[in-house]
Amino acid sequence: SSGINAEYGELLLGVTGDASPTLEAVLGSKATIGAVWSCFREFTNTKLSVIAAQILVNLTSHSDKITVNTALLIGALRGGHVHLYNSVGMILTNTSRSNSANISRLLTPGDVELVLKLVSTKQEQGYLAAVLSNLALCEEGRVLLCGQLETILALLTMPGNLIVRRNTARLLRNLSLDAKNHTKLLDHLPMIVYPLVGPEEIEEEEMDKLPIDLQYLGDDKMREGDLQTRKLLSDTLFQMGGSYKVRQVYRDEGYYQLLKCYDQWEEDLDARERVQNVIYLIIQDDGEVDLRREDELPEGYETHTELEVVDNAAEIVENKEVVGS
Repeated sequence: SSGINAEYGELLLGVTGDASPTLEAVLGSKATIGAVWSCFREFTNTKLSVIAAQILVNLTSHSDKITVNTALLIGALRGGHVHLYNSVGMILTNTSRSNSANISRLLTPGDVELVLKLVSTKQEQGYLAAVLSNLALCEEGRVLLCGQLETILALLTMPGNLIVRRNTARLLRNLSLDAKNHTKLLDHLPMIVYPLVGPEEIEEEEMDKLPIDLQYLGDDKMREGDLQTRKLLSDTLFQMGGSYKVRQVYRDEGYYQLLKCYDQWEEDLDARERVQNVIYLIIQDDGEVDLRREDELPEGYETHTELEVVDNAAEIVENKEVVGS
């Protein structure tokens, strides 16, 4: 009934892996794309639905004009169709790169809770976390995500999945670019800083200033090993520091000492410059002023790298080497 069998699906998957005249013909054929969605809908046919999902990953990586059935994608997640989780994450990621507002309007708080549950329980490789980071590109998405901050912050220290940790840091950075979120993020400041903290000993007087969750972490405390994640977290702290209330917490609760230790440990010059920007905010005498109005958004939102399945490979070309890090 779908109009596409597995053999034809595999052929179609191959021609959508790279830009070509054939790909352009597929992108321009509503009938073919409709048939692919029909195959995807047949969740119980594992082979056919997986092939269809991978075709949709390729098509959405090449064009932002593909109409995406968000309800059907979420339905695959709600239905427990595990074989489709990674592809659904990639389709939504590709779509939300340029259409985050449209995707956000179609998602309910319950949908966001479901995605967070699947990421938290490691039921997919981490591409759904990329969807969440892209949702933070728009106002509607930021509102949805700010209601789930405690669950989101727990993902920052998820062992064994670099994709999740990096995309969680990217999400936080995007949230921090909107000054309206600074107070909400401030409530979770120790969790944001925790990945940047190492095993260095600091003076007892300075230790006593720190929040309980950042005191006496022990000689075996390791910093986040991923450079990009560390940069994104420093950027988050810098953007948050645009609010006077946040800077005062940095000063009063001893964050200067922790960030100074991190700066001395960090070897990458760009990463050092980013954390030094935060340190400068702490030590400068700037008065009781916010550095940015609440309705003022700076340039530079982070979006996730384009994802694509090539041929019939089960692995992802981008980031495949870091899934198990």
